[in-house]
Amino acid sequence: MKQIHLGEGATICIKLRSTVVGLIYGLVTMFFLSFIISFLGDFAAGGMSVGGASFGGWLWFFATSLFPVSVISGISGYFQAFRNIRLWGYWVLCAFLGFIIPLFMGSVGATLMLILEYGFERVMTPSPEITANDIMHDYFKLAPLYALIVLPVTTPFLALWLKGMQAFLTYVGNKWK
Repeated sequence: MKQIHLGEGATICIKLRSTVVGLIYGLVTMFFLSFIISFLGDFAAGGMSVGGASFGGWLWFFATSLFPVSVISGISGYFQAFRNIRLWGYWVLCAFLGFIIPLFMGSVGATLMLILEYGFERVMTPSPEITANDIMHDYFKLAPLYALIVLPVTTPFLALWLKGMQAFLTYVGNKWK
């Protein structure tokens, strides 16, 4: 059987296409997943009413997850969603990513949302009473604990999410040949 060798330009084009497709996959899935998670959270907290769920939780969840999910999905797309990795390495990678995303969401993402809500000066200026500054410091103290607590949920979820990305990249790769 004859092997076809792609040129360097074609390989770069494929990597770029995979990165863009991975980024789109991550943003679209996170858009819908943040809505579903927010809806379930409202329902579990008893916040559902005749008018429906509030979109404040959805916006917060989507905004705090936007950066880490975009970076991870772009990198995953570039590496073809890590399809040539051993099984134990795949699970270690999923555990690592399952720790990093909630860590970022619970610290940097939550702080950025706090700044958007209260303003930069109010968040960054310490004062004697409990302020947004104190809340921000608590975010950074508790984010690693939060990331560890949700790790048993995020690791298998990311394994499924990456498998879905692999299937989507294969589909797109077959369509664009």
